[in-house]
Amino acid sequence: MNRYPVASSLLLAVAVAVNHDCPHQANGCGGTAEERAEEAKRRARLVSLDAPWNEVREAVVDACGLQVQQSTSHCFQDFNHVDCCTMDSTRQHETNEASRVAGMHAVNYLGSHIVDASISERGPGGSWCTCQISSPEDVCHRQFGARTAFKLVWCRGTGFAALLDDYANVLSHGKPTSARGEPPAMGGARAREQSWRVLDESKNASWASRWRAACDEVQYGAKAEAAEAEEHDEL
Repeated sequence: MNRYPVASSLLLAVAVAVNHDCPHQANGCGGTAEERAEEAKRRARLVSLDAPWNEVREAVVDACGLQVQQSTSHCFQDFNHVDCCTMDSTRQHETNEASRVAGMHAVNYLGSHIVDASISERGPGGSWCTCQISSPEDVCHRQFGARTAFKLVWCRGTGFAALLDDYANVLSHGKPTSARGEPPAMGGARAREQSWRVLDESKNASWASRWRAACDEVQYGAKAEAAEAEEHDEL
């Protein structure tokens, strides 16, 4: 049973007006594995974030269509690897050599890891927990030409977490607990602050505004102003 709202009417209205064409991709976000993305979002809505962090993280990894194993032990566990990217099989072996995502390794080859860790029953294509650095000009959108199925957001750097789809619709939200330090395991409070800073200080003002609005909606119950409801930056 889904315990959390999918989105407020405000956020849905914002989503409709946004151009989500991926940068430097001739066919927009054509690299998205759509069936796989929908399944990831469906499962994300069922994840309870009001639970011990180790259980939450594994549930989020699974929702993304990834096996919980050594190669995915960093997924959703630091400030950066927080995007669930579901890409078409023709894009799985793309590198950063052409996309040149700022702050990333010049090659950033992930293909073999994607193939090995992806749960094939979740639909065609593959999944990976890609880096959010430079969002929305990030690995998922630029290197793989795909939308994020969802993103783990530490709202305003606090212990309050939310899973947001690529339109900033809320799939789930809550406050994970931990008996050993603060989540996530790789960085704790500092990682949460860094993770939020990437979004809050994004060069794309309209995207940053939507992320803030989504967090305000679920964290404080506030209806954030949607000044860009009619006009938004493109990717």
